[in-house]
Amino acid sequence: MTRDGQGLELSNADAGAVAALDFVREEWLAFGNRLGEFTAAADREERCALLPVIAASLMLSMYSSEGRAAATRYAARARAMSAGANLREQAWLAAVESWIAGDDDRSLAHFRDIVARWPRDLLAGKLAQLHAFNRGDAETLLDVGERLAAANADNRFVWAMQAFGLEECNRLDEAEAVARKALAIDRRDPWAHHAIAHCLESHGRMLEGVAFLEEMSDTWEGCNSFMYTHNWWHLALFLIDLDRTDEALALYDRRVWGVWKEFCEDQINAVSLLARLELRGVDVGDRWTDLATYLKPRLHEHFSAFLDLQYLYGLARAGEQSAVTEMLASLEDRAERARPFEREAWADCAVPAAHGLAAHASGDHAEAARLLGRAMPHLASIGGSIAQRGLFGAIHLDALVRAGWNDAALALLQADERERPTVPWTKRALAGLYRRVGRTEQALGAEYQAEQLARRYTAARGTTP
Repeated sequence: MTRDGQGLELSNADAGAVAALDFVREEWLAFGNRLGEFTAAADREERCALLPVIAASLMLSMYSSEGRAAATRYAARARAMSAGANLREQAWLAAVESWIAGDDDRSLAHFRDIVARWPRDLLAGKLAQLHAFNRGDAETLLDVGERLAAANADNRFVWAMQAFGLEECNRLDEAEAVARKALAIDRRDPWAHHAIAHCLESHGRMLEGVAFLEEMSDTWEGCNSFMYTHNWWHLALFLIDLDRTDEALALYDRRVWGVWKEFCEDQINAVSLLARLELRGVDVGDRWTDLATYLKPRLHEHFSAFLDLQYLYGLARAGEQSAVTEMLASLEDRAERARPFEREAWADCAVPAAHGLAAHASGDHAEAARLLGRAMPHLASIGGSIAQRGLFGAIHLDALVRAGWNDAALALLQADERERPTVPWTKRALAGLYRRVGRTEQALGAEYQAEQLARRYTAARGTTP
């Protein structure tokens, strides 16, 4: 019986197929930029169904119409090769066919079953985590990571996968410790870097975050565009909270936008970073216009509510009003067609959030505050990470402040202050609200604390306060 490098049985696989499967596992989990070599091998394969099945998964993870069309072709080839496929390979094919059909719930169930029965199948685990991530299911994200770690303790990839699940469950200290296990095996693991960045941001350890990511950045050159741009995006978030918005904007131009402008993940990194900079008062010039060029083809895709909301906000900030109107109508239609397990994400969250984001972009802050307030309790259902979804909370807060909804804005800012008391901007925003409601003494205290933090961070930057 032929086996791959993880000891998993393979059907109809020669030495070339085994090598290709071992390669794609390592390259995908390392977020490498050579996955085209695997799809070329899958194109040549005539016997082993698992190659085109995994190629289909890779195409689906691109979240584009072209990717889904390519995945459909690969899955059809895999089905034609499936005679003699073993139970694990049949489960892979069922998972992929469900994914193509839009039944992500069933696809996740298939991938979770593979992990439960064959926990050495790291790629099945990665895709189970991807589905869980896309529906905001942190518990499943962690459960899969823990199963993989228990069966693959010598593999650095599984520690980073477990760490991200721990972080999304707000078990931050455990997450950081587990991610550092991965780095003890190999410092080049970008997913471990990513998990640690999340932990440091959640704790408000911005100086440490900048130092850590800058130290690790030399290892990202071989990463695919998502991982390369996303880890630089995380560094930019630390810089914004340190009041170093000039450096964050420079990272946008050099590292975050421009690697693969057609790719959805690069696009949302760009939308999120420009929006966060604007919320801190930065003039981003005409950058929205360039970005919108690549967002307009996505008006009717609806692969993910999380992606759609960021596409729409980017178009709205670019002033593409007709595209925004068209996308809002299309989102409402998508929500009407939602399956039961999707309804919260599309109907309860995406539709009101989309209208709220459009209102914010056009300056109607009271309407933005109202509609985003309706969506916020359902926000986790659209997927994305806690850090990524923070964009929508920040826009909601800005709308509340600008609309004069002082009590609601104060409650959110005070919660932010309790969670991350090290961010000068939060203290300055609190001071402004305290003054607005006549709480002068508290305003003076917040202003003083903000000034002291700013001096500390400026001194750490190596310049005069």
